[in-house]
Amino acid sequence: MATWKVTVNDHACEGKETCLDVCPTDVFQMRPTTVRNPFFPFKIKVRGGIQAVPVDEAACIGCMECVTACPDKAITVEATVGAGGA
Repeated sequence: MATWKVTVNDHACEGKETCLDVCPTDVFQMRPTTVRNPFFPFKIKVRGGIQAVPVDEAACIGCMECVTACPDKAITVEATVGAGGA
């Protein structure tokens, strides 16, 4: 059975919440960023320092709506093979 690995690039996500709006299974939540870098994008700071975090990858159905909707191109979704094989 295929499962999905959902990754958000924390150096690209500007916290625009489009992934939350389009995800049919609520994989994402907005949380304070953990990036501590002097070159941290100012836009992220302006948006309150929050970013999308995949908190429920098991719920992902691989529809790729988040990947398509993200204006920052910060999300990747990759198929993985579960322990039981595919």
